[in-house]
Amino acid sequence: MARLITLILIIIAAVAGFSMYKIQDLGFLTAGIGDYKLETNLMIAGAVLIAGILVLLLLFKLFSLLHKLTVFFGAQRKVRLQEKARTALSHGLIELAEGRFAEAEKLLLKQVKHSDNALLTYLSAARAAQQQGEHERRDDYLRKAHEATPTAEIAIGLTKAELQIAHEQYEQALANLTHLYELSPKHAYVIKLLLKTYHHLADWKKLHALLDDAKKQKLLSSDKFLALELDVWRGLLGGQAQAKNLTALTAAWNKIPEHLKGQATLNEYYANLLIDLNADNLAEKVLRQHLNSNWTESAVVLYSELNVVIDHHQLEQVESWLKEHQHNAHLLLAMGKLCLNRKLWGKARHYLEASLSIHAMPETYLKLAQLLEQHMDDAKQAEIYYRQGLECLAGTHHHETAANSPLQHDTTKPALKIVHSD
Repeated sequence: MARLITLILIIIAAVAGFSMYKIQDLGFLTAGIGDYKLETNLMIAGAVLIAGILVLLLLFKLFSLLHKLTVFFGAQRKVRLQEKARTALSHGLIELAEGRFAEAEKLLLKQVKHSDNALLTYLSAARAAQQQGEHERRDDYLRKAHEATPTAEIAIGLTKAELQIAHEQYEQALANLTHLYELSPKHAYVIKLLLKTYHHLADWKKLHALLDDAKKQKLLSSDKFLALELDVWRGLLGGQAQAKNLTALTAAWNKIPEHLKGQATLNEYYANLLIDLNADNLAEKVLRQHLNSNWTESAVVLYSELNVVIDHHQLEQVESWLKEHQHNAHLLLAMGKLCLNRKLWGKARHYLEASLSIHAMPETYLKLAQLLEQHMDDAKQAEIYYRQGLECLAGTHHHETAANSPLQHDTTKPALKIVHSD
């Protein structure tokens, strides 16, 4: 454009000058400012004007060239600074991964003003500060990360929640995650961190409400999800038990999915809660129904600790377990106690002595001694059992057969048969 203007001006000046020369009239120009006056012909005035315009164009060209040089060198400097920032970020991440957190923080922030990835830089610096216990500095870096990239609210919030959970700041993490969940209710990692936070806070109701989302998105393996379900229902059951509300406790149990009711740990936990609320008969029913289809030693041990009265049909159910578990000392103890409560003295003695022949336990000695003393008029043998029970309780009894004891111990195959009562 400048060249075109210059060419046009030259052509106009040449035509005008040639015309004036032909007619022999160079014209006359007078210009004055105050006391100063300038007189010249048009030819000279035109030449001066053209020269002035050319000088201005030259100056504009010069300034344009200087600007381009400034931009060029500025861009080159920016590239160099960005490269230094990338190098600092790379080295800082290496230091962070290798556990040198103070050095990592310094390197990460060294060229952060020139970084083209300030978000990653500040998030990494926040992690480095967290590892040094500098939580105020950590939060400051997270704030700067948000200022650098406001659109990355989810990423920044998740990093903040992770660090808060690692520092056991569960209340703060929950507030942060609740906001993120409102922003993105389907975000898998937000839900996963919420599960973890609710679990630590023992907020079983909120955790239960998230189970469906976790299952749909397959956030946990089947084993971990089952363990989480069990924790949730144990927590919900425990809450009702703490309120001493037996009705609410049984109602909560009835809401539990069937596939969980078959889990031994949950059955035993529920039975223990019932026992604590003096609902031993309900606990017996729960354990008996469980053992009918899912035999577990811990459930048998708990069942043997009950002191309840059951009817003849229920007793027959329990006796049927002996077909496959006749060498289980805890089952035999339970059978003996059930028979005692039904005043079946002979059967009770038979089961208690069979239990002792397999594994001596203080309670078995006590029950057998009380039976012989109070209902079978054998004070002498009762005294022996009392003594052996005390020795067993003190850890000094070696389960040796007393000379006057009617028990003939065979620890491998006890002589046991089911005694049916009329």
